[in-house]
Amino acid sequence: MKAYRSGDFLFLYQPSKHPSRFASVVSKKADKRAVKRNYLRRQLYQNFQTQILPEFPHINCITYYRGSEIKTESDLYKNAVNKFKNFLKKS
Repeated sequence: MKAYRSGDFLFLYQPSKHPSRFASVVSKKADKRAVKRNYLRRQLYQNFQTQILPEFPHINCITYYRGSEIKTESDLYKNAVNKFKNFLKKS
């Protein structure tokens, strides 16, 4: 697996012959409330489906959130996924 880091996110990815799969890991250390952690996961899933899947239909990706607290601005998640997409295009 290859790795790419963008801000508080670590993307582990690998090309695949099968349809894409995506997983998101958010530690309890980031926020004790499951509601906040699930909000972050949903934002990441949505951004992955709209930005990554159309251009890279055969990739396996695991996203780790390494931040100390979860911020509610969805632009941060969009920017991280967008930077990852641009990185994939270049490589």
